[in-house]
Amino acid sequence: MTEFDGKRVLIIGLARQGTALARFLAGRGAQVTVSDRRKKDALAEPLAALDGLPIRYALGGHPLKLLKGVDLVCVSGGVPLEVPIVAEARRRGIPLSNDAQIFLDLCPAPVIGITGSAGKTTTTALTSEMCRAAGLRTWVGGNIGNPLIADLDAIGPDDRVVMELSSFQLEVMTTSPPIAAVLNITPNHLDRHKTMEAYIAAKRNIVAHQSAEDYALLGYDDA
Repeated sequence: MTEFDGKRVLIIGLARQGTALARFLAGRGAQVTVSDRRKKDALAEPLAALDGLPIRYALGGHPLKLLKGVDLVCVSGGVPLEVPIVAEARRRGIPLSNDAQIFLDLCPAPVIGITGSAGKTTTTALTSEMCRAAGLRTWVGGNIGNPLIADLDAIGPDDRVVMELSSFQLEVMTTSPPIAAVLNITPNHLDRHKTMEAYIAAKRNIVAHQSAEDYALLGYDDA
């Protein structure tokens, strides 16, 4: 989904990613509802950041009634897909997305996506410095720094974006960056993914939706 005017969007989780996405979608005319299991007094900072925007809140839990009439459910990275409201959205066939997916769908610049069980933050930083050394205006984010969705309007087609992507972000994504690197895959986050097969499946999404014109770089010797 790339047009949001009038769309009913439910965001699950009001952390860093959810806050940036709520601001972005509200600015594009979406009817945004944010749900967080925490209560209002624990969310002072993100609520202050969104003050004055036309956003509805459902705090202290995730009642299933929030799914009524919803066009899109956006899941913040820290929210497991097994949470009942997310599982019910999937059962009803409501599309899932997140800030990284929406950013990739709308970004006018080439994106280099980097994932791996270890080393992705260092590699993201090194890659961004290589782009800058080549004279390219470069944006860095994703799983590190500020969510890139907040910078989307400032990014031009001649820029470069270097994006660190975690398995938590990748597991709902149906868009892959045109340049994608998988550094390595070793047992990690199995408390969240439960099995290595599920963890690998999430990581696979960084290349699974590429076209024949895209580039995949795989850490074959460290697979």
